[in-house]
Amino acid sequence: MSGSLTTGMNEADRESLQECLQRLLASGAILREDHRDLYDWARLHREKVDELCLLAGLKLVWEHDNRLVLAIPQHPRLLRRLRQDETLIVLALWYDFDRQVKDEGKTPEDVGFRVREFSEQFEAKFRNLQLPGPTRLLEILHLLEKKSVVRLSETAGPFPDVVIRVLPTIRYLVPFSALEEWTKTRDRHLAAGSGGEEPTE
Repeated sequence: MSGSLTTGMNEADRESLQECLQRLLASGAILREDHRDLYDWARLHREKVDELCLLAGLKLVWEHDNRLVLAIPQHPRLLRRLRQDETLIVLALWYDFDRQVKDEGKTPEDVGFRVREFSEQFEAKFRNLQLPGPTRLLEILHLLEKKSVVRLSETAGPFPDVVIRVLPTIRYLVPFSALEEWTKTRDRHLAAGSGGEEPTE
């Protein structure tokens, strides 16, 4: 990495800048709880990080209250298209996140529930659409964990007892400003049945 972007930076800083870009491309976010030193470095060098990511087609959102940096793809080639079942899981997670923050008064970093609770509430949200089976649900949750949307607790117990912690990044994956927008999107998927896709990162 060379040129005016890294002028005045030592080798360690250049490596940190490169790691910022790689992590934002791979997982969509840098959370301080996961990468404290890198997050703190990025905050101190925000202008450089913004500039490099812009060149790569990413717009950064800096949420200092939630201690995260989120990358929003600006070009279609950087988007991943969700399958129908993945979209429904994301919609259900957004709903539960929104309700716990607005109705229960939880802070965004404290939203969480067991897989069992999530599964029980899924049917109420989507009526005749079935929740994916345990194997497929775990696969979807692992994908969302990789993309910094959720965190799963490590447990030796059964899968239904795993705790899903929803991260504030979900507000950008499905950026609804109100529950009415969520309901319209949910109804569209109910009418479509199956096979639909939604673009996301």
